[in-house]
Amino acid sequence: MQDQPMTGYESQVQALIGTLPGTDDLRAQALEAFEAEGFPTAKTEDWRYSDIRALRKQVYGLAAPAETLPVLPEPLGAVSARFVFVNGHYDEDQSDLGDLWQTVQIRPLANHFMANAERANELVRGDDAISYLNTALLRDGLVLSVPAGVVIDAPIEVLHMMTGAEGAATHIRHVVELGEGAKATVVERFLGDETGYWTNALFQARVAEGASLSHIRVQEEGANALHTAKAYVNIDAEGSYTSVGLSVGGKTARFEAHVRLLGEEACAVVDGVALAASGQSHDTFSHVSHTVPAATSDQIFRTIADSRGKTSFAGKVTVAKDAQKTEADQSFKALVFDKTAEANAKPELEIFADDVKCSHGATVGELDAKAIYYLTSRGIDPATARQMLVAAFTAAALERVPAEDVKAAMADRIDAWMTARSVKAVA
Repeated sequence: MQDQPMTGYESQVQALIGTLPGTDDLRAQALEAFEAEGFPTAKTEDWRYSDIRALRKQVYGLAAPAETLPVLPEPLGAVSARFVFVNGHYDEDQSDLGDLWQTVQIRPLANHFMANAERANELVRGDDAISYLNTALLRDGLVLSVPAGVVIDAPIEVLHMMTGAEGAATHIRHVVELGEGAKATVVERFLGDETGYWTNALFQARVAEGASLSHIRVQEEGANALHTAKAYVNIDAEGSYTSVGLSVGGKTARFEAHVRLLGEEACAVVDGVALAASGQSHDTFSHVSHTVPAATSDQIFRTIADSRGKTSFAGKVTVAKDAQKTEADQSFKALVFDKTAEANAKPELEIFADDVKCSHGATVGELDAKAIYYLTSRGIDPATARQMLVAAFTAAALERVPAEDVKAAMADRIDAWMTARSVKAVA
């Protein structure tokens, strides 16, 4: 690693010593691991499709609180509570706990460790420089603990906004814990202005026996933003985790899902849609580990790349020797709108058991010319025909969003993206 980035992040870690109870040793260990590892490069297999050269060219400072608070967008749908983070700092005034505080334990990360500093040892360090740096530089986030048997009907929205943060970064960490039989939906949204900032987010969750967690992500960062986000999730017996993401913003965006099935009849779903316009790169990496028998996982990803846009999917399923009766499926399909567009796929199965049902498939192609002709021959204009086909193409990857109004809002963003493509084509 170059001396400049290393020295820059060392000084940032030193500035945070003593600010969050129980984290000083953890920060030091993570910084040491970060310095030993260095940022991923094109030669790093799991990062071969991700262009993060910007991280090796400059030191991103810690984002300061916003001088002027941005106007908040409306929630994606009906919510039970809303938590707002601006430049990585919890904004209590603009957040709304609703009635949630009556049934669950919920607090900013900074307050969580004040009550019990030893709980900092439960934070996930991760396995590469990006997650190590998140651990070394974390300052705030949300801790949500849902007691056994509690069902939260409406989604909890967590809104991240970046403003006036040129050359700065936020390393935010959320911790979600569901007790036995609990149920919750967390909707994360990422938005920002046109400055060149870096969002480095990590979401860790533990889903207890029979619990159900839905994790919805809508990434709409500013045009010059770098976005890296990871989810680390452990699922106990008969528990379920459903992740559905939509990535449309940022210059370079990458999401990783690391899911471990730890109990029989546990279930993991990891779905997503990524839309890359000119000059954008959207990458997804998933690793689902089946460690016990009779667990299931399913992944559906749909991506679209316009001219000079790039999408990538690398999905790995590992089935341990004792994980008999495993069922695991992967489906990746990509559309390219131009010969300069790029779509990459790397599905992977690593199976050590012999009584399993596992499959994966990957296809890359263009919109069906016959289908467009069929629609236009019935009076539908070409732009609308393309939009209808894209809506149908992406629908499968949004199907498992549990809240219909949130699902509709995500579909509307896909329609808006296609409308923008049509306007440019006409111009």
